[in-house]
Amino acid sequence: MRDVTRGIPRRGDSDQDWTIMPAARTAEQSAQRDDRTALLVSTGGVLGLLAVGAALVVSNAYQYAPAGVGGGSFGSGLAANAIWVLGMLAVLRGSRVAATRSIWEMVFGIAVAAMYAAVARVVAQSGFHVYAVAITSTQLVELTAGFVAGFAGGMAGAGAMVSQRRLRTGSEAGAAAKVRIELALRALEDEEIRVRREVAEGLHGSLQQRLVLIVARLDRAIESFESGFGTDADVVALKEVRAQIEDVREGDVRETSRMLYPESLEIGMVPAVRSLLARMPPDIATRMVVSDDVRSLDDPVSPQLTQSERLLAVRVVEEAVTNALRHGGAHSLRVSIELDVDCLAVAVVDDGSGFDAPTAGPRSGTKRLQERLLLIGGRLNVSSVPGEGTRVEARVPISIMYDA
Repeated sequence: MRDVTRGIPRRGDSDQDWTIMPAARTAEQSAQRDDRTALLVSTGGVLGLLAVGAALVVSNAYQYAPAGVGGGSFGSGLAANAIWVLGMLAVLRGSRVAATRSIWEMVFGIAVAAMYAAVARVVAQSGFHVYAVAITSTQLVELTAGFVAGFAGGMAGAGAMVSQRRLRTGSEAGAAAKVRIELALRALEDEEIRVRREVAEGLHGSLQQRLVLIVARLDRAIESFESGFGTDADVVALKEVRAQIEDVREGDVRETSRMLYPESLEIGMVPAVRSLLARMPPDIATRMVVSDDVRSLDDPVSPQLTQSERLLAVRVVEEAVTNALRHGGAHSLRVSIELDVDCLAVAVVDDGSGFDAPTAGPRSGTKRLQERLLLIGGRLNVSSVPGEGTRVEARVPISIMYDA
């Protein structure tokens, strides 16, 4: 089994004392940073617009005020409002609004931040002489307006933050569901391989041995009949029965065993494909090309391909070769297996009669392979032209590539 912790520093690996933060904690902190950013950006955007608008309104209003009542310029009003916005954002950043899941705690934190920011705004207005005459009632109005506007902006920011949380939760749930589906598929594949192996071993072992014993007993019976017991017709009949049983043992049982679990698959995918091509009739020319990357992944000493990936790749070759011989009358076959990013690229080309692919439709075995590959993120394409042979191409995802 591959050591997934390889390359991760541990205590004692070097003179430095490494501290590894759990992945779950890191993800939680990252989510809190994203929530805080959404809260501050949204709140700052709303309050920034209100700050500019309020400064414009006050500046224009004082243009028509009686002499001696006017206040500061647009710039001084905008500076006071900027302090209001920055104060609101500073208090929010230091609060637990972005970390809490409680609505009431969130509302309370925003209210406290709005109050601090409103007080800072009134103080700044006095310092920048936004109003020529400091009137308590005016300051109270500004304090109330600053608090209400700050609270509204904070709630708008909190709404944006909560929406982002919901989107993230939905995305995480979808990702978790996808992982569960992938794990279930892998478990089913492993179980299928286990059952295939057991059935193949049973066919090749116990059933075939029983047929061998029956053939041996028939041989003894034939010898007995040939020694003078029985007629010539009985001997001929027994010999025919023996030949039929031998055909079943050598042909049907062994071939069924191969269909369930290809020969040499335990050694590797490449040996299994080579064994498959070696069983072709002598008049069928075969050629197999395997890239060095694939040979490294399929190394029998340290294999990195799973049994299900090996089996699926061999099944693609087997289905293409079977169709080429059975339906296409091919005289030559070329099999290539290469590594394409995170997939095995399997291609089988024959020089058979070909067929009209759009009208013929996929054969049952090919269709099952297509469905199987689609479930794991792969694909299978068949292209053919009448009289020009057929090309079967498949991409089999490799778990070690996208799990790394």
